[in-house]
Amino acid sequence: MVRIHQRAPTFHLNMRFRPIAIACVLAGITLLLYAFRLTATPPTATESAFNVQAQSIHAGHTPLFFHVRDEHWLQPLAVYANAAARTIGGDDVSGRLASTVAGAISVALVFLIAHEITGQAWVGIVAALILMVTPAHWSFAQLGTDAIFPVPAILLWLWNLLRFLKGDSLRSLVAAAILLGLVAYAHPAGPLTATFLWMLTLVVARRRNRARLFISTMVFGTAWLPAAAWFFRHFDTYADTFGRWFVFSAHLRSPLDGLRAFMNAGTLGNRASLYWGFWDPSWLFFSARDAAPLLMIAAPLIAIGILRCLRHLPRDTAALLIGTALITPLAGATFGVTHYLSDAAAVLPVLALLSAFGVDQLVRLATRRPLQDRVAVGAVDGWDSDEAAPQA
Repeated sequence: MVRIHQRAPTFHLNMRFRPIAIACVLAGITLLLYAFRLTATPPTATESAFNVQAQSIHAGHTPLFFHVRDEHWLQPLAVYANAAARTIGGDDVSGRLASTVAGAISVALVFLIAHEITGQAWVGIVAALILMVTPAHWSFAQLGTDAIFPVPAILLWLWNLLRFLKGDSLRSLVAAAILLGLVAYAHPAGPLTATFLWMLTLVVARRRNRARLFISTMVFGTAWLPAAAWFFRHFDTYADTFGRWFVFSAHLRSPLDGLRAFMNAGTLGNRASLYWGFWDPSWLFFSARDAAPLLMIAAPLIAIGILRCLRHLPRDTAALLIGTALITPLAGATFGVTHYLSDAAAVLPVLALLSAFGVDQLVRLATRRPLQDRVAVGAVDGWDSDEAAPQA
Protein backbone atom coordinates (compact mmCIF):
# COMPACT_ATOMS: atom_id res chain seq x y z
CA MET A 1 0.00 0.00 0.00
CA VAL A 2 2.82 2.37 0.86
CA ARG A 3 4.53 1.49 -2.42
CA ILE A 4 1.45 2.63 -4.42
CA HIS A 5 1.39 5.98 -2.67
CA GLN A 6 5.07 6.49 -3.38
CA ARG A 7 4.82 5.74 -7.11
CA ALA A 8 1.56 7.58 -7.87
CA PRO A 9 3.01 11.15 -7.90
CA THR A 10 5.80 10.12 -10.28
CA PHE A 11 3.34 8.37 -12.58
CA HIS A 12 1.06 11.41 -12.56
CA LEU A 13 4.01 13.70 -13.28
CA ASN A 14 4.98 11.58 -16.29
CA MET A 15 1.44 11.75 -17.61
CA ARG A 16 1.39 15.51 -17.14
CA PHE A 17 4.55 16.07 -19.18
CA ARG A 18 3.70 13.52 -21.88
CA PRO A 19 1.85 16.10 -24.05
CA ILE A 20 4.91 18.37 -23.96
CA ALA A 21 7.11 15.48 -25.07
CA ILE A 22 4.76 14.68 -27.96
CA ALA A 23 4.68 18.35 -28.94
CA CYS A 24 8.49 18.43 -29.03
CA VAL A 25 8.57 15.35 -31.26
CA LEU A 26 6.06 16.92 -33.65
CA ALA A 27 8.10 20.14 -33.72
CA GLY A 28 11.26 18.15 -34.51
CA ILE A 29 9.59 16.27 -37.37
CA THR A 30 8.23 19.54 -38.75
CA LEU A 31 11.63 21.20 -38.52
CA LEU A 32 13.29 18.39 -40.47
CA LEU A 33 10.51 18.38 -43.07
CA TYR A 34 10.43 22.13 -43.60
CA ALA A 35 14.22 22.57 -43.53
CA PHE A 36 14.65 20.19 -46.45
CA ARG A 37 15.78 22.03 -49.61
CA LEU A 38 15.75 25.48 -47.99
CA THR A 39 18.59 26.49 -50.30
CA ALA A 40 16.97 25.15 -53.48
CA THR A 41 15.96 28.62 -54.70
CA PRO A 42 17.74 31.97 -54.33
CA PRO A 43 16.26 34.58 -51.94
CA THR A 44 13.50 36.75 -53.33
CA ALA A 45 13.69 40.54 -53.30
CA THR A 46 11.50 40.65 -50.19
CA GLU A 47 13.65 38.08 -48.40
CA SER A 48 16.77 40.02 -49.37
CA ALA A 49 15.35 43.12 -47.69
CA PHE A 50 15.08 41.21 -44.41
CA ASN A 51 18.59 39.81 -44.88
CA VAL A 52 20.09 43.27 -45.41
CA GLN A 53 18.45 44.64 -42.26
CA ALA A 54 19.55 41.58 -40.28
CA GLN A 55 23.12 42.18 -41.42
CA SER A 56 22.86 45.78 -40.23
CA ILE A 57 22.16 44.53 -36.70
CA HIS A 58 25.56 42.83 -36.62
CA ALA A 59 27.03 46.16 -37.67
CA GLY A 60 25.54 47.80 -34.56
CA HIS A 61 22.34 49.21 -36.11
CA THR A 62 19.54 48.26 -33.67
CA PRO A 63 16.39 50.32 -34.26
CA LEU A 64 12.87 49.26 -33.35
CA PHE A 65 11.61 49.58 -36.93
CA PHE A 66 13.79 49.05 -40.00
CA HIS A 67 13.61 51.38 -42.99
CA VAL A 68 13.98 49.62 -46.34
CA ARG A 69 13.14 52.35 -48.85
CA ASP A 70 10.60 55.13 -49.33
CA GLU A 71 7.61 54.26 -47.12
CA HIS A 72 8.58 50.60 -46.74
CA TRP A 73 9.42 49.67 -43.13
CA LEU A 74 9.88 46.30 -41.43
CA GLN A 75 8.68 45.16 -38.04
CA PRO A 76 11.46 44.08 -35.65
CA LEU A 77 10.63 40.49 -34.67
CA ALA A 78 11.42 38.79 -38.00
CA VAL A 79 14.53 40.91 -38.55
CA TYR A 80 16.01 40.12 -35.14
CA ALA A 81 15.14 36.43 -35.54
CA ASN A 82 16.91 36.53 -38.90
CA ALA A 83 19.96 38.08 -37.23
CA ALA A 84 19.92 35.41 -34.51
CA ALA A 85 19.86 32.65 -37.14
CA ARG A 86 22.69 34.41 -38.95
CA THR A 87 24.92 34.09 -35.89
CA ILE A 88 24.83 30.29 -36.21
CA GLY A 89 25.74 30.36 -39.89
CA GLY A 90 22.42 30.84 -41.66
CA ASP A 91 23.84 33.36 -44.15
CA ASP A 92 21.37 34.11 -47.00
CA VAL A 93 18.86 31.51 -45.76
CA SER A 94 18.90 32.77 -42.17
CA GLY A 95 15.45 34.28 -42.60
CA ARG A 96 14.09 31.00 -43.96
CA LEU A 97 15.68 29.10 -41.09
CA ALA A 98 14.05 31.44 -38.54
CA SER A 99 10.68 31.03 -40.27
CA THR A 100 11.08 27.25 -40.25
CA VAL A 101 11.62 27.29 -36.49
CA ALA A 102 8.52 29.47 -36.06
CA GLY A 103 6.51 27.06 -38.22
CA ALA A 104 7.69 24.05 -36.21
CA ILE A 105 6.78 25.76 -32.93
CA SER A 106 3.35 26.54 -34.34
CA VAL A 107 2.73 22.86 -35.13
CA ALA A 108 3.68 21.90 -31.57
CA LEU A 109 1.40 24.57 -30.11
CA VAL A 110 -1.55 23.39 -32.19
CA PHE A 111 -1.13 19.95 -30.63
CA LEU A 112 -1.06 21.44 -27.12
CA ILE A 113 -4.16 23.56 -27.76
CA ALA A 114 -6.14 20.62 -29.15
CA HIS A 115 -5.05 18.49 -26.21
CA GLU A 116 -6.00 21.26 -23.78
CA ILE A 117 -9.51 21.34 -25.22
CA THR A 118 -10.23 17.65 -25.78
CA GLY A 119 -7.79 15.84 -23.50
CA GLN A 120 -7.17 13.44 -26.40
CA ALA A 121 -3.61 13.18 -27.65
CA TRP A 122 -4.64 11.71 -30.99
CA VAL A 123 -6.86 14.72 -31.78
CA GLY A 124 -3.91 17.00 -31.13
CA ILE A 125 -1.71 14.87 -33.39
CA VAL A 126 -4.31 15.08 -36.17
CA ALA A 127 -4.48 18.88 -35.81
CA ALA A 128 -0.68 19.13 -35.88
CA LEU A 129 -0.38 16.88 -38.94
CA ILE A 130 -3.05 18.85 -40.80
CA LEU A 131 -1.23 22.11 -40.12
CA MET A 132 2.10 20.51 -40.97
CA VAL A 133 0.96 19.55 -44.49
CA THR A 134 -1.21 22.63 -45.13
CA PRO A 135 0.35 24.14 -48.30
CA ALA A 136 0.14 27.78 -47.18
CA HIS A 137 1.69 27.09 -43.77
CA TRP A 138 4.45 25.05 -45.36
CA SER A 139 5.16 27.86 -47.83
CA PHE A 140 5.25 30.62 -45.20
CA ALA A 141 7.48 28.51 -42.95
CA GLN A 142 10.05 28.27 -45.77
CA LEU A 143 9.89 31.96 -46.64
CA GLY A 144 12.37 34.35 -45.07
CA THR A 145 9.85 37.12 -44.40
CA ASP A 146 7.62 38.06 -41.45
CA ALA A 147 4.47 36.21 -42.59
CA ILE A 148 4.79 33.30 -40.14
CA PHE A 149 6.00 35.22 -37.08
CA PRO A 150 2.64 36.32 -35.60
CA VAL A 151 1.47 32.70 -35.59
CA PRO A 152 3.39 31.28 -32.55
CA ALA A 153 2.60 34.35 -30.44
CA ILE A 154 -1.13 34.18 -31.24
CA LEU A 155 -1.20 30.44 -30.53
CA LEU A 156 0.56 30.97 -27.19
CA TRP A 157 -2.03 33.66 -26.37
CA LEU A 158 -4.80 31.20 -27.26
CA TRP A 159 -3.28 28.38 -25.20
CA ASN A 160 -2.80 30.56 -22.12
CA LEU A 161 -6.28 32.02 -22.43
CA LEU A 162 -7.78 28.52 -22.58
CA ARG A 163 -5.89 27.65 -19.41
CA PHE A 164 -7.21 30.83 -17.80
CA LEU A 165 -10.79 29.96 -18.75
CA LYS A 166 -10.34 26.57 -17.10
CA GLY A 167 -8.58 27.64 -13.91
CA ASP A 168 -8.85 31.45 -13.55
CA SER A 169 -5.06 31.67 -13.30
CA LEU A 170 -3.80 35.25 -13.25
CA ARG A 171 -0.42 34.00 -14.44
CA SER A 172 -1.98 32.49 -17.57
CA LEU A 173 -3.96 35.64 -18.32
CA VAL A 174 -0.92 37.89 -17.89
CA ALA A 175 1.12 35.59 -20.12
CA ALA A 176 -1.64 35.81 -22.74
CA ALA A 177 -1.50 39.62 -22.55
CA ILE A 178 2.29 39.73 -22.94
CA LEU A 179 2.30 37.35 -25.89
CA LEU A 180 -0.50 39.19 -27.65
CA GLY A 181 1.36 42.44 -27.12
CA LEU A 182 4.34 40.85 -28.87
CA VAL A 183 2.20 40.37 -31.98
CA ALA A 184 2.24 44.16 -32.47
CA TYR A 185 5.94 43.90 -33.35
CA ALA A 186 5.72 40.79 -35.54
CA HIS A 187 3.95 41.98 -38.70
CA PRO A 188 2.35 45.14 -40.15
CA ALA A 189 -1.06 43.56 -39.52
CA GLY A 190 0.00 42.77 -35.94
CA PRO A 191 -1.01 45.98 -34.11
CA LEU A 192 -4.58 45.89 -35.37
CA THR A 193 -4.84 42.11 -34.97
CA ALA A 194 -3.55 42.27 -31.39
CA THR A 195 -6.08 44.99 -30.53
CA PHE A 196 -8.99 43.04 -31.99
CA LEU A 197 -7.95 39.80 -30.27
CA TRP A 198 -7.59 41.53 -26.89
CA MET A 199 -11.09 42.89 -27.32
CA LEU A 200 -12.19 39.29 -27.94
CA THR A 201 -10.33 38.29 -24.77
CA LEU A 202 -12.28 40.80 -22.70
CA VAL A 203 -15.59 39.71 -24.22
CA VAL A 204 -14.96 36.00 -23.65
CA ALA A 205 -13.66 36.54 -20.09
CA ARG A 206 -16.14 39.27 -19.12
CA ARG A 207 -17.71 37.14 -16.37
CA ARG A 208 -14.36 36.45 -14.72
CA ASN A 209 -12.55 38.36 -11.99
CA ARG A 210 -12.54 42.01 -13.05
CA ALA A 211 -9.40 42.84 -11.12
CA ARG A 212 -7.49 40.20 -13.04
CA LEU A 213 -8.88 41.47 -16.33
CA PHE A 214 -7.81 45.00 -15.40
CA ILE A 215 -4.30 43.90 -14.44
CA SER A 216 -3.85 41.91 -17.64
CA THR A 217 -5.17 44.82 -19.73
CA MET A 218 -2.57 47.09 -18.13
CA VAL A 219 0.08 44.49 -18.97
CA PHE A 220 -1.16 44.39 -22.56
CA GLY A 221 -0.90 48.17 -22.64
CA THR A 222 2.68 48.16 -21.39
CA ALA A 223 3.66 45.99 -24.37
CA TRP A 224 3.05 49.08 -26.52
CA LEU A 225 5.43 51.30 -24.52
CA PRO A 226 8.52 50.50 -26.66
CA ALA A 227 6.62 51.63 -29.75
CA ALA A 228 5.40 54.75 -27.93
CA ALA A 229 8.95 55.60 -26.84
CA TRP A 230 10.24 55.08 -30.38
CA PHE A 231 7.61 57.36 -31.90
CA PHE A 232 8.23 59.96 -29.21
CA ARG A 233 11.86 60.14 -30.35
CA HIS A 234 11.22 59.53 -34.08
CA PHE A 235 7.69 60.74 -34.70
CA ASP A 236 8.43 61.30 -38.38
CA THR A 237 8.54 57.51 -38.77
CA TYR A 238 4.96 57.09 -37.52
CA ALA A 239 3.25 57.95 -40.79
CA ASP A 240 4.98 55.13 -42.69
CA THR A 241 4.72 52.52 -39.92
CA PHE A 242 1.82 52.54 -37.46
CA GLY A 243 0.33 55.35 -39.52
CA ARG A 244 -0.24 52.89 -42.36
CA TRP A 245 -0.65 49.73 -40.30
CA PHE A 246 -2.77 50.87 -37.37
CA VAL A 247 -4.07 54.46 -37.03
CA PHE A 248 -3.43 57.25 -39.54
CA SER A 249 -1.49 60.23 -38.23
CA ALA A 250 -4.37 62.61 -38.98
CA HIS A 251 -6.80 60.32 -37.17
CA LEU A 252 -4.42 60.14 -34.21
CA ARG A 253 -4.66 63.93 -33.91
CA SER A 254 -8.42 63.92 -34.46
CA PRO A 255 -10.04 60.63 -33.35
CA LEU A 256 -13.53 61.80 -34.35
CA ASP A 257 -12.36 62.31 -37.92
CA GLY A 258 -10.87 58.85 -37.82
CA LEU A 259 -14.14 57.36 -36.60
CA ARG A 260 -16.08 59.10 -39.36
CA ALA A 261 -13.59 57.89 -41.96
CA PHE A 262 -13.83 54.35 -40.64
CA MET A 263 -17.63 54.42 -40.74
CA ASN A 264 -17.64 55.72 -44.32
CA ALA A 265 -19.85 53.47 -46.46
CA GLY A 266 -17.29 53.27 -49.25
CA THR A 267 -14.48 52.28 -46.88
CA LEU A 268 -16.59 49.68 -45.11
CA GLY A 269 -17.83 48.28 -48.42
CA ASN A 270 -14.32 47.92 -49.82
CA ARG A 271 -13.01 46.21 -46.71
CA ALA A 272 -16.05 43.95 -46.49
CA SER A 273 -15.49 42.93 -50.11
CA LEU A 274 -11.84 42.09 -49.44
CA TYR A 275 -12.75 40.20 -46.27
CA TRP A 276 -15.40 38.15 -48.06
CA GLY A 277 -12.93 37.43 -50.86
CA PHE A 278 -10.50 36.10 -48.28
CA TRP A 279 -13.03 33.41 -47.31
CA ASP A 280 -13.84 32.50 -50.92
CA PRO A 281 -13.87 28.65 -50.91
CA SER A 282 -12.99 28.48 -54.59
CA TRP A 283 -9.67 30.17 -53.78
CA LEU A 284 -8.99 28.64 -50.36
CA PHE A 285 -9.65 25.00 -51.28
CA PHE A 286 -10.19 24.54 -55.01
CA SER A 287 -7.91 27.00 -56.80
CA ALA A 288 -6.93 25.60 -60.23
CA ARG A 289 -4.66 28.38 -61.45
CA ASP A 290 -2.35 28.33 -58.43
CA ALA A 291 -1.95 25.80 -55.65
CA ALA A 292 -4.80 26.23 -53.15
CA PRO A 293 -3.56 27.43 -49.75
CA LEU A 294 -5.60 24.81 -47.87
CA LEU A 295 -6.13 21.10 -48.42
CA MET A 296 -9.32 20.28 -50.31
CA ILE A 297 -10.30 17.63 -47.75
CA ALA A 298 -10.17 20.30 -45.02
CA ALA A 299 -13.30 22.06 -46.36
CA PRO A 300 -15.92 19.56 -45.06
CA LEU A 301 -13.85 18.85 -41.95
CA ILE A 302 -13.83 22.54 -41.00
CA ALA A 303 -17.61 22.73 -41.43
CA ILE A 304 -18.09 19.67 -39.20
CA GLY A 305 -15.58 21.06 -36.71
CA ILE A 306 -17.52 24.32 -36.43
CA LEU A 307 -20.69 22.36 -35.66
CA ARG A 308 -18.73 20.37 -33.09
CA CYS A 309 -17.62 23.59 -31.42
CA LEU A 310 -21.11 25.08 -31.34
CA ARG A 311 -22.80 21.95 -30.01
CA HIS A 312 -20.28 20.31 -27.71
CA LEU A 313 -17.72 22.83 -26.49
CA PRO A 314 -18.35 25.30 -23.66
CA ARG A 315 -19.72 28.59 -24.93
CA ASP A 316 -16.57 30.57 -24.02
CA THR A 317 -14.24 28.08 -25.69
CA ALA A 318 -16.33 27.92 -28.86
CA ALA A 319 -16.58 31.71 -29.01
CA LEU A 320 -12.82 32.00 -28.56
CA LEU A 321 -11.93 29.56 -31.37
CA ILE A 322 -14.48 30.76 -33.91
CA GLY A 323 -13.90 34.39 -32.96
CA THR A 324 -10.15 34.01 -33.47
CA ALA A 325 -10.71 32.51 -36.91
CA LEU A 326 -13.03 35.37 -37.92
CA ILE A 327 -11.02 38.22 -36.37
CA THR A 328 -7.50 37.30 -37.51
CA PRO A 329 -8.09 38.21 -41.20
CA LEU A 330 -9.78 41.54 -40.39
CA ALA A 331 -6.57 43.59 -40.22
CA GLY A 332 -5.41 42.38 -43.63
CA ALA A 333 -8.58 43.74 -45.22
CA THR A 334 -7.37 47.27 -44.42
CA PHE A 335 -4.32 46.94 -46.73
CA GLY A 336 -6.33 46.84 -49.97
CA VAL A 337 -4.87 43.56 -51.27
CA THR A 338 -6.98 40.60 -52.39
CA HIS A 339 -6.39 37.12 -50.99
CA TYR A 340 -4.04 38.53 -48.36
CA LEU A 341 -3.19 35.27 -46.59
CA SER A 342 0.36 36.42 -45.84
CA ASP A 343 -1.25 39.12 -43.65
CA ALA A 344 -3.41 36.57 -41.82
CA ALA A 345 -1.32 33.38 -41.58
CA ALA A 346 -2.46 32.86 -37.97
CA VAL A 347 -5.85 31.74 -39.26
CA LEU A 348 -4.27 28.54 -40.64
CA PRO A 349 -3.67 26.77 -37.27
CA VAL A 350 -7.18 27.64 -36.10
CA LEU A 351 -8.61 26.07 -39.25
CA ALA A 352 -6.37 23.04 -38.63
CA LEU A 353 -7.87 22.77 -35.12
CA LEU A 354 -11.39 22.90 -36.53
CA SER A 355 -10.47 20.24 -39.09
CA ALA A 356 -9.17 17.95 -36.34
CA PHE A 357 -12.38 18.44 -34.37
CA GLY A 358 -14.25 17.46 -37.53
CA VAL A 359 -12.21 14.25 -37.76
CA ASP A 360 -12.90 13.51 -34.09
CA GLN A 361 -16.61 14.10 -34.63
CA LEU A 362 -16.70 11.65 -37.54
CA VAL A 363 -14.75 9.02 -35.62
CA ARG A 364 -17.03 9.31 -32.60
CA LEU A 365 -20.14 9.10 -34.76
CA ALA A 366 -18.75 6.01 -36.46
CA THR A 367 -17.87 4.37 -33.14
CA ARG A 368 -20.92 5.79 -31.31
CA ARG A 369 -18.79 7.18 -28.51
CA PRO A 370 -20.14 10.17 -26.55
CA LEU A 371 -18.43 13.54 -26.83
CA GLN A 372 -16.78 14.75 -23.64
CA ASP A 373 -14.31 17.56 -24.13
CA ARG A 374 -11.75 18.18 -21.45
CA VAL A 375 -12.53 21.87 -20.99
CA ALA A 376 -16.19 21.01 -20.55
CA VAL A 377 -15.74 18.36 -17.88
CA GLY A 378 -12.65 19.80 -16.18
CA ALA A 379 -10.58 16.64 -16.33
CA VAL A 380 -7.43 16.30 -14.29
CA ASP A 381 -4.32 17.65 -16.03
CA GLY A 382 -2.56 14.96 -18.05
CA TRP A 383 -5.53 12.56 -18.25
CA ASP A 384 -7.91 12.05 -21.14
CA SER A 385 -11.47 13.11 -20.43
CA ASP A 386 -12.76 9.61 -21.16
CA GLU A 387 -10.50 8.07 -18.55
CA ALA A 388 -10.48 8.23 -14.78
CA ALA A 389 -7.37 9.18 -12.87
CA PRO A 390 -5.97 6.32 -10.80
CA GLN A 391 -6.84 6.27 -7.15
CA ALA A 392 -4.03 6.28 -4.64
